[in-house]
Amino acid sequence: MGFEFDLSRKRLPRRQRRGVYDAYTGIAGPYGEVTIIITMGPQKAELSSTTLPSASILHPEDRRQSPVTLDDKTYFVVGDQEAKIVQNRRALRKEDRALHIYLGDRHYEYLVPKFNVEELRDTERGTLLRMTSPPKVISRVTVFPSADPTDIALGLILHGADTSGLTLARTVTSNIWYLFNNGEGQL
Repeated sequence: MGFEFDLSRKRLPRRQRRGVYDAYTGIAGPYGEVTIIITMGPQKAELSSTTLPSASILHPEDRRQSPVTLDDKTYFVVGDQEAKIVQNRRALRKEDRALHIYLGDRHYEYLVPKFNVEELRDTERGTLLRMTSPPKVISRVTVFPSADPTDIALGLILHGADTSGLTLARTVTSNIWYLFNNGEGQL
């Protein structure tokens, strides 16, 4: 059964805001409330849900105030399994810049098929989860019928990751803003 839900910003009590970059929450259909909290120093995103598998992304370096950086130092876990992420950052086409995620015997691709749309695809089952950014909504998540709880947890935790490298235009824009914000660009 497929379903759709919105992620919105979660207001945290003052005592919980320290070290938090951002927080999102939504009601994931039959799975109930989900919350994604992104912290700084070290960068970490964690998925909280009573019904979905636990998921987290950790980058050990205290780089910047942003979603979690995805590179070879990133530690990525869904349930009890560590995921491996591979990306061709030198590719020009957005299809070739997709994140390839290996989780146990599953192989996923996370890519940007068109403007303001990100998709999680399984190489065998096709599209599992789609995130869009319509006006006045942080993120609208569409879960396809072939997705299971592990797929949903994986797709949701990627909302806490820096996916600016998925297209060449977003990579250039992100690095220009980073250069102007702190003077230490990665160009």
